[in-house]
Parts: sequence; structure tokens; C-alpha cells
Amino acid sequence: MLMASPDYEYSGDTIALLLIQKHYPERTDGESAIMLAFFKDYLRTFDRVTLGKRVGHGAPIDPETIPAIQRATAFSTRKRIDVLAWRASQPVIVEVKQRVTPASLGQILTYRHHFVEEHPDAPEPELVVVGRESDADTIAALTAHGVTVHLYPEAVARHDAAGGGV
Repeated sequence: MLMASPDYEYSGDTIALLLIQKHYPERTDGESAIMLAFFKDYLRTFDRVTLGKRVGHGAPIDPETIPAIQRATAFSTRKRIDVLAWRASQPVIVEVKQRVTPASLGQILTYRHHFVEEHPDAPEPELVVVGRESDADTIAALTAHGVTVHLYPEAVARHDAAGGGV
């Protein structure tokens, strides 16, 4: 199996860097603002964090395709967990959304499925969705399926943030 690009992993001395970053890899400015708000509240509870953790098999790859295209296909078609955090041996899967919608439930359950399939000996992962806004019906549905929801309405991308435009 081809290996995708390395994950963005933080632990020990590097985990605190997540509190000073203005932008996180593969995230929009708005999502980065939400992630920073979440990390300010919860980073101290994690021993290690991986951003953009790929799971699943992705699209089938034609072995006749040139290796660079095979690597790009493997990387870009696998599912991406926004944040995979660990409290000792306890995994925490975190999905980041500007607006938490019912689709967030299907997405995080899909990530859980692939994570459990790839890590059968790990404890059942905690499931968390963080966002800027949602509605009571959506939050009730996610909560009923064991998903914790955290909202950060104040987490707005700065106007001078990279990629934020004028």
C-alpha cells in the first residue's frame, strides 16, 4: 500500500504550538479560528494531537498510473479526520465545521467506523463536533448518538488572517 504524506503530529514540547498558530493545515481561516477556540479550552487535556489524519482506503488506484499520481490519489481520496487527539490511550475524534448540520453526524460516524477498523485494539473513540453555529434539533440528534458538540460563536477569522482577503 502506498503511504500518504505524513500527518501533522504534535506531542510533548510541540503540542503547545497549536495554541499560537494562526492557521492550521488544510483548514480554512474560519475553521482555524474554531479550532483555536477549541484548543484553548481542551488542548491541556490531550497528550498528543494529529491534524488531518487520513483513514479508510480511498479510491482504487490503477497500478499503471505514474507513482506521483498514485500518491496524490491515495492522499486526496482517503477520509480526513480533522483532529485525532489522545488522552493517554483514549482516542478523541474531532470534526470541525463552520455550521454544525445533520451531515456532521454521518461524517463523524464514518470516521469512527474507519478508525475502529484500523485500530481494533484501541478504546472506543470519543466523538466531538465543534463549530461556530448550529440549531437545537441538530445538537439533539448528535447528542443522542453519543457525539459531544461544542459551539464557539465568537470564533471568527480575523480580517488580516492569511487568505482572509480584504
